Amino acid sequence: MGFLSFIGIITLVIGGLQILLLWGFNREWWRRKAIRWTSLLLPVATLLGMGLWGMGEYYQIGWFSRPGMVLTALAFILQMALLLAFPISGIFHLINRLIDHLVRHRQTDTAVDTNRRIILKGIAAAVPLAAVASAGAGFTRSFGSINVFTKPLTIENLPPDLDGYRILHLSDLHLRHYTTLDDLTDVLDRAKEFKPNLVLVTGDVADDLRLLPDALSLIEQFKAPDGQFATLGNHEYFRGVEQVKAIFDRSAVPLFVNQSGRLSVGSTSVFVGGIDDPRRMGAKETTFFQRTIDETLTGSRSDDFKILMSHRPDAFD
Repeated sequence: MGFLSFIGIITLVIGGLQILLLWGFNREWWRRKAIRWTSLLLPVATLLGMGLWGMGEYYQIGWFSRPGMVLTALAFILQMALLLAFPISGIFHLINRLIDHLVRHRQTDTAVDTNRRIILKGIAAAVPLAAVASAGAGFTRSFGSINVFTKPLTIENLPPDLDGYRILHLSDLHLRHYTTLDDLTDVLDRAKEFKPNLVLVTGDVADDLRLLPDALSLIEQFKAPDGQFATLGNHEYFRGVEQVKAIFDRSAVPLFVNQSGRLSVGSTSVFVGGIDDPRRMGAKETTFFQRTIDETLTGSRSDDFKILMSHRPDAFD
């Protein structure tokens, strides 16, 4: 609920700025009731969605909170799009007014003046329309199937045994409302055509911990030849890290928290380690990463090929 309160405050700030930008920079549009009321209702729709979402979470009613999450996300994204677009469209409105002021007493070619107004007003209108259309299209695509794709990595002095080695990397599944066990099943089914040798899971697996055992079972049933390993993300801490660890302990998926394992690929020793997560958002945790990486790599040997799992890309700096 703290997260929803934070989003609520941000929504009010963004909604207020969006309304001010419409009123201050696009006064012609503000005078049109349809545009004015749409701008005013977007923050209200976001807060309404948050209310439904919060009630659904509190009473554990998934079908109630899901529409709230969708409404919150859609209204919030549209607000952000307009917040970015209104200053740009306002510039074109300002240019139009300035030119009107400069040529009001000197303009003789009314056709040119009319065309200029049409062009500038058209551009001003196109900016928010394009922003809203792009935001809406992106939001719609987010409900499409998850993309399973290959990302080739070129590594100097790669041991020949690892040439063509394939790792299925799963991260930030956030299983709950938006991403479900059916989505995970679909991803694993489509990943089979790539014949991964190893599965690595780098945190934030399930926001509903009741789904975590089944998720780990699906990953284990994938039967990658060299197994599967996981490490923590910040959401494991948010949801209860001790409970998460207990669920992993009952599964066949090892959880590495500043820990490691070793496997053999041909004659090559592969060291797989996973570091802890700093839990906090935003801050640069250089000291934390140095300590956890050093601790994780303690058991490595000079002849090991090392693979490090981290929920945060910052760790690799």
